[in-house]
Amino acid sequence: MTDPLQALVAAGALPAGRFPPGSRYAATPVLTHDPGGGRRPVAYLARRLVPQPERLATVGEHTVVEGDRLDLLAGRHLGDPELWWRIADANVAAHPDELTAHLGRRLRLTAPEGIPGVADA
Repeated sequence: MTDPLQALVAAGALPAGRFPPGSRYAATPVLTHDPGGGRRPVAYLARRLVPQPERLATVGEHTVVEGDRLDLLAGRHLGDPELWWRIADANVAAHPDELTAHLGRRLRLTAPEGIPGVADA
């Protein structure tokens, strides 16, 4: 038996996105795996590819001071603390907390991918 909700998503009657517009996963498609054998299909999130930093237009910089956190910086500079991941993407952070661990570090603040701007060299 097929899950009625999944059937509606698969038919395009309901949006597949389950993430708010500001989420780093908002544009990431939800895919389905059919294990066969009469078992229910399994929905999963496709892999999110981090944009190449050089493709992001710089709109500013921030020098890290005592007490900085990415969510606070995103709220101050990008207007939404949940956009902290954009700062992490722009500064190639495998471990985002490391971005604010060193006082004096300069962080790039960028426009979202696909927004035209000044080309970074």
